[in-house]
Amino acid sequence: MTTIKALLVTVLLGSSGFSMAYDFKCVHEKDIAPPLDQQADQWFKQARVLSKKRPVDWIEVASLYQQAVEKNHWKAMHNLAELYLRGDGVVKDTNKAIDLYLEMIKLQVPLGYYDMSVMTKRGVGVVQSDRQSVIYLLKAGDVGSPMAQVRLGNIYIYEAKKRDLGISYLRCAADQSDANANYELATYYEILDRNYPVALHYYQRAAALGERKGAMEIEDVFQNGKFSYNKDKKTEDAYYKVSRELANNPDLRFPNLAKDHPLPPNPVQGYHADKDINWKPTGRDDDY
Repeated sequence: MTTIKALLVTVLLGSSGFSMAYDFKCVHEKDIAPPLDQQADQWFKQARVLSKKRPVDWIEVASLYQQAVEKNHWKAMHNLAELYLRGDGVVKDTNKAIDLYLEMIKLQVPLGYYDMSVMTKRGVGVVQSDRQSVIYLLKAGDVGSPMAQVRLGNIYIYEAKKRDLGISYLRCAADQSDANANYELATYYEILDRNYPVALHYYQRAAALGERKGAMEIEDVFQNGKFSYNKDKKTEDAYYKVSRELANNPDLRFPNLAKDHPLPPNPVQGYHADKDINWKPTGRDDDY
């Protein structure tokens, strides 16, 4: 177990007095982070487009992010900080990156707390402190950072052995349309819970949100007839196509994937191993 995980497990088990870890309430980032200025958001999006062209004009990208930062665009702050850490388009300056992360925290941006958790863990630009990193991580999860919620969810499940709480964190992040959270939920239901139709549901959601591995998992199931599913060439081919499209363009999203390529019930578990074999999804958010 890594040092930070060991410390976090101690925190979660209560020996350090951090009761807030047990009082988890699902909070979404969009409800906490400040709204984005429209002009600044245009500069931010323009910078994102330029950053994907080859070769990249990093000086122009950094300039656009800086303009957005001056209007308190917190996403631009995060991206500009990364440029300062790498020295792309700006002179490498760890202190300026830290200043941007701290400004995000001043604005009550959940991602800022997560960024500082990473920096204090690594000891980059600040004094290295596993304990402080844990405090930032817990705060980030509590105020809605999906990245923090995924990390905390996995630590609760696999290290602290508090699965229900871990699932709550993962579900909260998944409900924020976080592809990684949906993928992590899928792996939990496949490997630990062995609820295969629920696992495939979350793999499908992950794929729809741009996680290529989600499509690959579904393709594998119907190519090889895993988990009692029948081999299905049509479904296999559909998800192979999604996988290839995401390989060529990771920014693609498939909002109608479940409707366009629905998954059949599992021959043994139906659509949900914990429900009656004749139960069918209603399409409501609480189906799974």
